[in-house]
Amino acid sequence: MRLSPLALATAAVASVMMMVTPATASAQSRTRQVVTPPQTEVNSNVRDLVALNRLNCNVDAARFVGRNDEGRTLYEVACVGAPGFLLLDTEPAQTVNCIANNASVAARRAQDPEADAGAECSLERNLDVLGSIAPMIQAAGLSCQGEGARWVGMTNSGETRYEIKCAGGDGYWLDVRNDGSIASSRPCLEVIAAGGQCQLTTPAELAARVAAIAAPSGRSCQASAARFVGANGQTGQRYYEVGCADGVGFMIRTSSTNAFESLIECSAAGGIAGGCTLSDTAAVAVASAEELQSRLAAAGIPCAYIENRSPRQETDGDRRSVVEFACTDRPWGLVAFLPNGAGSAEEIDCLTAQARIGGCSLTTRSMLIDGLNILAGNRPTLSSCIVADYRMIGRLTGSEAGSSELSGDVVELRCENGTGYITVVRPDRSAIVQSQTCAVSEQRGGTRCQIGS
Repeated sequence: MRLSPLALATAAVASVMMMVTPATASAQSRTRQVVTPPQTEVNSNVRDLVALNRLNCNVDAARFVGRNDEGRTLYEVACVGAPGFLLLDTEPAQTVNCIANNASVAARRAQDPEADAGAECSLERNLDVLGSIAPMIQAAGLSCQGEGARWVGMTNSGETRYEIKCAGGDGYWLDVRNDGSIASSRPCLEVIAAGGQCQLTTPAELAARVAAIAAPSGRSCQASAARFVGANGQTGQRYYEVGCADGVGFMIRTSSTNAFESLIECSAAGGIAGGCTLSDTAAVAVASAEELQSRLAAAGIPCAYIENRSPRQETDGDRRSVVEFACTDRPWGLVAFLPNGAGSAEEIDCLTAQARIGGCSLTTRSMLIDGLNILAGNRPTLSSCIVADYRMIGRLTGSEAGSSELSGDVVELRCENGTGYITVVRPDRSAIVQSQTCAVSEQRGGTRCQIGS
C-alpha cells in the first residue's frame, strides 16, 4: 500500500518563498521609511480582504508588514481556530500559511544564518502552532491530546499537510483542505510504512504504543520497534508487528478503530504479508519449536522431536494449528492438530495426510514408499511387488470390513512392473491386512485403480 504522491516539503518551501520574499525583501530594502498605517485601518483593510476573497478566517488580530515595489501591502493575519497567514492585497489576494512560512524561514536560516529569510509571522496566536492545529485534530475525530505539531508540506491535490504528536506515543499526518475541512488522517506507523517520515513521534514511542494495544493478550515484551503491516480492505482490520528486546516478537490484529482483537506469534505469522521482519529468525524458530513441543506434550501426543514445519491454521471448524513434525519414533511422520483455545487435539501420520492436507515434506514420499515396501514384503501375495508409487483412497471401518482386524486405510499401490493393488493398511502401520489386484477389485465392483493396472 502506498500513500498518494506528495509535493515534498522542499518544493513547498520554495513556493512559499517565491510568494513571500518579493514583498518582504522589497519592503525591507527601501531607503525611505514606510509609514505604518493606523491599526484601525489595518484591521478594517484585513477584514475587508478576508471577506472579499472568502478566506477561511475568523480574524483575531492583524499586523501591517510592509509594501513591495508595486505598492501592494503585506499583512499578517491571526485567525481564531485556524492557522493564520500572510496576506498580500493583490486581486485576488495571495496568502501564505504562517506555519508553513515560518518553517521555511527557519530552514533558510539553518542553511545560512546571514540569509535574507523574508517576512516572518510574529503575532502571538500565529506562533502557537499546536493551538492553531488543535481544532483540526478534533475535526478529524482523533482521540489525541496534542503535544506538538509541525508543517510537513503540500499534497499534489492542494491540501496542507501537518504532523501532530499525541500524548501516549501516537502521531498522525493530517491533510487539511483550504476551507479547513479534513481530507485525511494517517497514523505515523502507516506513514512510515508508505515511505513517509514522522519527526515528532519517535520510533520508541510508536513501539510502546503498539505494545500497549497488545496488553490485553498478556504477552510480555520489552518493545524495541513496531511497524504497520497492512489492513484488510473489506473489514478495516489492521495488522501491526512488534519487535521485542529478546528477539522474538509478534503481530497483533486490531479492529478498524484500533481495538485489540488477537495476537499472532511470529512463528505463525508467515502468511501475513510476508511475516515478521523485526524479529530474529533463529530466535523465533527456537521459541516456536519449544512452544510447539510443549503443546504436543500437553495434548498427550508422543514425539521424539527432531524438527517441525511452520504451523498452518484450519480454515474452518475450530481453526486449530496444523503442524508437521519429524520424530525419531514416528517413521510414518506426524501431523498434529493442536487447539487454540477451543477444540481437541488430533494426530495423523503422513500417509493419511496425503488425503487430509495434501501430504508432508519432512517425512517425504520416498520415505513412505520405503515403509510400504516393508509391509508389502511381509505379505505373501505382495512379495513380488516393489512399490513405486501409492495413492491414499480413504478409511475402511470395522463394520464395513466385517471385522476390526480387517479395517484400516485403503491405499492403492503401483509396482515397478506396472501392476497394481488395492490394499488395506492397518492404522498402526504394522501390516497390510487386505490386498487385491486392480483387475480383481474392479471385477468385484470394488475400488478402481488410477495409478496401476
